[in-house]
Formats: sequence, structure tokens, C-alpha cells
Amino acid sequence: MAERFTEQFLDELRSAVRITDLVGQYVLWENGKGRDGDRWACCPFHGESTPSFHATDDKKSYHCFGCGVSGDHFKFLTESQGMTFPESVQAVAELAGIPLPDGLEVTKGKSRVPEQPRAQKSPPQASAVREGRVPVNEYPYTDNDGNLLYDVVRFQIRLPDGSWARNKDGTGIWKTFLHRRPSGLPDGSKVWGVKAGDYIRPGPGKDWSPWKPEKADNWPNHEVKWFDEVETTIYRHPAVEIAIAEGRPVFIVEGEKDAETVEELGLCGTTNSAGSQHWTDAHSANFRGADVVLCLDNDEAGNRTEKVARSLKGVAKRIRVLDFSQVIEGFPAKGDITDWVKQFGGTTDELEKIIAGLPDWRPRKPEGFGGRAFSDISDKPIEYDWLIKNLVERNGVVILAGEKQAGKTFAALDMGMKVARGLPYGGKKTRQGVVIHIAIEDGRGVRMRAEGYRRFNDISPDQDIPYIVMDREFSLMSDDAVNKLIQIAHEWADYYGMPVELIIIDTWSVATEGLNEIDGAEVGKVLARINRLKDETGATICLVHHMNASGSRVRGHTSIEANVSNVIEIKPAMTIPDNRRDQPRPILDAKGRHVRYVTLTKNKNGLNNIKWKLSLEVVHLGVDADGDPITTCVCVPVARNEAQAPKERRSLSPDQKLVYDALLAALEDRGTDMPAGVRAGPQVKRAVSQQDFVGYVRKQMTFSADEEEIEARNKELGAFLKRTTTSLINAGYMGRDNDKKVVWSLGRQVQEPEPPRDQPEPPPAIPDDVKNEMEGLPDEPPF
Repeated sequence: MAERFTEQFLDELRSAVRITDLVGQYVLWENGKGRDGDRWACCPFHGESTPSFHATDDKKSYHCFGCGVSGDHFKFLTESQGMTFPESVQAVAELAGIPLPDGLEVTKGKSRVPEQPRAQKSPPQASAVREGRVPVNEYPYTDNDGNLLYDVVRFQIRLPDGSWARNKDGTGIWKTFLHRRPSGLPDGSKVWGVKAGDYIRPGPGKDWSPWKPEKADNWPNHEVKWFDEVETTIYRHPAVEIAIAEGRPVFIVEGEKDAETVEELGLCGTTNSAGSQHWTDAHSANFRGADVVLCLDNDEAGNRTEKVARSLKGVAKRIRVLDFSQVIEGFPAKGDITDWVKQFGGTTDELEKIIAGLPDWRPRKPEGFGGRAFSDISDKPIEYDWLIKNLVERNGVVILAGEKQAGKTFAALDMGMKVARGLPYGGKKTRQGVVIHIAIEDGRGVRMRAEGYRRFNDISPDQDIPYIVMDREFSLMSDDAVNKLIQIAHEWADYYGMPVELIIIDTWSVATEGLNEIDGAEVGKVLARINRLKDETGATICLVHHMNASGSRVRGHTSIEANVSNVIEIKPAMTIPDNRRDQPRPILDAKGRHVRYVTLTKNKNGLNNIKWKLSLEVVHLGVDADGDPITTCVCVPVARNEAQAPKERRSLSPDQKLVYDALLAALEDRGTDMPAGVRAGPQVKRAVSQQDFVGYVRKQMTFSADEEEIEARNKELGAFLKRTTTSLINAGYMGRDNDKKVVWSLGRQVQEPEPPRDQPEPPPAIPDDVKNEMEGLPDEPPF
């Protein structure tokens, strides 16, 4: 039944019944001690004559400083009265007048022996808990002339057997530090109502001040504020001044006990009252020109040391930090200099040797945004993390872009399958993992492609490849959809027992329906969701996308391409027409399959402009209801057959050469440095405006229209340029950026055309320049 009680319900009961009222039914609170809601009694769990059992309503708990027991309402009843947990809940609920959830009834179980002795009401004791708390050390704080300002007194609780009460966690002796100050001020004046030689009290019934005392409203016409008249200072102030004057190091430690340990070693030690957490710039002012060694407790050697050191910066002549855990093997986590002396036999000579080797303190290195100083990264090799080595970055974003029907999805599926199967891609190692293919543009088509891949590669239907095809609606425009995908990715990772390494979003345009692709702010929001998707899944995100209308770059705002790790472009290989009447034709391999060029155009952390080529092989899946074949394709290497290759021409057509010569002339006469942001490759340094280029072509071109027919000539020039420049760009002779309105040469050498013949040769299946380029491209990435 315990599981039926929610933590919310239990906390409601704790709030409804004061723990002092509940426990007070079984113990006698000590009269006149404590305050309402903060009571002391002899412990019901062990025999004692001096109260060390304490209960507080604000914490809703009890604790015994003698035997160490502690707990809440329910634990008190189960351990002292032998109740079961449900019985204790019912008992507290009855006191609160709150019914149990859903009308539950608790059946009283068999009586049992309590885990602790059953609580019995104890008779009042003559001694009180405050009498059990005794001073064990007094530490005087003086001004620099030795005049007493105030005392810090260490208190511990002495138990009836003479031992000291321990902390709640039992790791050490319980202690507290309280303050008092004499009635006489340094200037000889007195505080009203206080006899000379007395210590100032905060009011009747109160013996000691806490660190920040409350005002004593019950004192007539006067408010006693303990440290308004006296500023807090440093311990052993005169000794500190002498050490600074003599040029000796001053040890700033965590407490007065440690300061005296340093003094016993013959050195100068100091601290401030109430600990380093209350250190102020006023304390630092006492160390002007000092050689300071900060030696705070090992467990506090971080933030507190930094705070005190920063306060001393520009005041002290030198600052060093001594962390014993860094120089003493096996030093305890909460150790201090006293522990070093007592447990490790530390001596003055050893301490002086240790501090002689300490470097001067420097502020802690900032940690924001993963910053590392140059010295931290120098001479330390960085092994970059790749999904596909040297090609696709792991936990990055890659764009796989192409024109319509270029084979983008086939290429994405081929890459994804090799990652899911752990097979090399392009001869290089892949990191195997789960692949999620979000086929929101054509889910049925992707499932057919996946089946074609399975059959072509002779994979058994029973083999569970971690490749998941999702074809339901998904949007990168929705935070909820991205959150859901993150959750599902983790579930698939749990299912397969391996991480999700690749998420393919096919395509960007469908996943961002309604997005204005040229609006940088809107695109930025989508990219932020993509980055969150990769960060929270650990996967590489592959965005299947389209090229712009001219095929020169990825479609949309420049930030789409600029803010990703890798860009891979895929284009169908086409011939260059010999004359204006011809059209480009697909380039086929030896088996008649259309060849595709694939180019790694961006690689943030590696070489780019890496090219390879592939073909698509038809795979038959069966026939439909009408008996027609059902087919799909898979990516395969390009087939070569040199014996069957026709003789190919190594020169451009006259029209192409005219345009290319005009480009070279324009570059020589009017060329400028390549504008920033143009993707032309590192070897291309110069460009020319499209306007100047067109002017040079116009000068060289022979028009059919008369000179006066300006509109006709412009139309003729436009058609001529469209045909020739497209073929030159496809063949790798020239480049163009429509946004910057510039063109450039890619530096290819052109051979002179062959002499005209009486009978023209039939047009080659593959032009020589394209053939040469193809011969330089491998079937897969050439790593």
C-alpha cells in the first residue's frame, strides 16, 4: 500500500502536523529551552540525562546529536513505536484530519518490536541542553595595536558519557562558532546599560550573538547591533603586520585552529571570523605588499580560494595557492593544514619546500563556450571524429543536393545503408549505427528503393539491418515535431543497442513547407532546430535538398550552406553540344547506364572539391496487377569498356571557343580579385563581371540580324550565350555566380580544332574533354 501514498500527499501531512506536536506525545520537551517550533528533549532512542534530541517544525524533522538518529514524522513513528509505514501515515493523517487517498483503509498489522527502543516520556532533567553546549576554545580578534575587538568562541556539545556529539552525518564532531564583544569600545566609550568589563548581550535570556544578530527590541530606547561599532577583522592582526614588514609569507587559512597550527610551525597564519565565505575587500586591505599563501580547506579549495585571491589581486605583492591534495598523495577530501601536520607528520621544513615550488596564482581559466588556452591545445594531436572518414563529419550536418532526378535519394540511401551495415564507403571506414530515413516526400518510393537495395545485395529478409524508413508527416517548422523525433531516436537506439548515427531528412523543401528559403531569419530558426536535433541525438543530420535554377549552388539563403559541416552535390553527366542546333545528351557508361558526378564541395574540417562518379542500376521487383514490371534503381560503380569507346574530340566547337576566348580576354583586360563569398575553389583568384564578359562576346560574335535590329541581336546573343556558357560550365571550363554577377575561367587548356573534312564525322557518344574528366574521377571517393 506504501506505493499508493504519493510524495505530494505525504508532504501535505508533514505540513499539516507540526513535528514538535507529534513527537511531543512521546517525549517531554525541556522547559524554557529553545523556542516555539524548535524544541529539545532527552533522546527517546538512547538513555541520556542531558537533552541532545532536537526537533524543528521549519525543517519538519528531528535529529539526535548523541546517537545520530534523524528522520521525519513517519520515521519517528515506525522506529520508536513499531508501526508499519501505512500505519504511521494513517496516524499522522488522523491528527491532521485529512482522509487517506481514494478512501484507503489501513489494516493494523501484527505488533512488532520497534527498530529502536520505544519512546517513553522522560522526567524533566536538572540540566539543560544549553548546559551541554560548552565553550572549548576562545579566539581573540584585536586591532593592529593588540586592543581586543571581539571574541570568536568555539562550542561543542558534551554528552553524558563525556564524549562529544557528532555531526548529523557522523563524519566529525558537531561544533558552532559564536561571537561576543566587550562593552568598552576602543575609544573608551561605553554602550548604554552595560557595566564596564562585561560583554555586550543581545538581551535578556540570550547569551551569545550569531554572525548577523537581530536587534534587541526589548532593550529600552536602544538597539544593540553587535558589529556596527566594530568592523570585523583578521585573526592575529599584529603578527600579520610584523610578517609583512619582515617580508615573510602569510598563510591565510580556513579557521583559527589552522592559523594556530601555522603559528606552531613558526610561521604566520591568519583567517577572518565566520570563514572565507564572508571575506571582504576590507579584509584584503590588511595585506598590502604581503606575500600571501592561500591554504583553504581542500573541499573549499575552488570557489572560496578564487574569491579571496581575486580580492587580494592588486593589493598583495604575491599570491600563491596551496592545495595539499595536489602535493600529498592520499590527502583526505576535507583535509586542512592541521590534518597534514597530525596525520602526515608535516614539518616546517617540508612546508617551506612545498611553498617554494608553488607558482604564482592566476585567475581561474574561463570555462564558457568550451574555451581552451593555446597552451592547453599546443602539441596535442586532435583526432577528428568522422561518420565517413575524411568525407562526412560525425554529429554534424551534411547537405546532399542535386537537380531534379539527379539521383539524390538513391545516393542518400546508399550512404545510409553502408553506415547501418558498417561497410566502407569510398574505401574508407564508416561508423556503424542506426540510420533513420525520414522519407516525407516519397515514402513508398524509398521503401521500394530499400527493397531493391536488399535484393541487389542479396541480403536475407530475416537480417535486421538498423535502417528505419519513416514516411509519416514531419516538419522542421515545429519544435514539437523535433522533440518527438529526438524521443523516437533514443527509443530506436535502445531497441538496437547502438547509437543513432545518421538521420536523413528527405527532402528539406517538404520538411520546411511554408518556409521562405531566402529569408535568413526564418532559415536560422530551422537551422537551430536541426542543430538541437543533432546535439540531443548525437547523430549526423543529412538534408536532401535541391540546387538553384542554374545548378550553380544549393537553393535558398546562403546560410543554409554556410552553417553546415559538409555539402555533397550530385549532377547527371551531360555531353557538350558541337553546335547550337544540338542538345546536351546523357553520358552513359559501358553498360548504357547514365553516369552521375558526385562532388564534395564543402568539407569544414578536411579537403574539399573531391569528386567521384556512379551509375544507377535497374533492379526488377516484380510485376503489378496489369503485368507491367515494377522497377527501382541502386547506386553502382561506373562500367568501363575502353575497346568500345569511340574516338573522341579534344577541342571545343568554334562557338564554344569563341566564348571561351572572349572570357580569357575579358579577364586579362577587366578582371578583378575574386569577390568574397564566391565558391570557386582556391586555385581561382580572378573574375570578371558578367556585363564585361557579355560585351567581349558581342565584339567577337557574328550576328544574323542587321546592326540596326538591336532587339533581334540581343535575343540572338542571349540564346547563343545560354547554349555555349552552359556547355562550358558543365565541361569544367568556366564558372559563374549569378548572385555576385561574375564569371571566371577554371584554367583548362583548349586544343586547336581539327581541320574541316569533306565528310563530317558522326558526333561522338562521349566528347573527349568530358571523357578526360571522367577518366580522372574514381567510382567512389578517392581517399
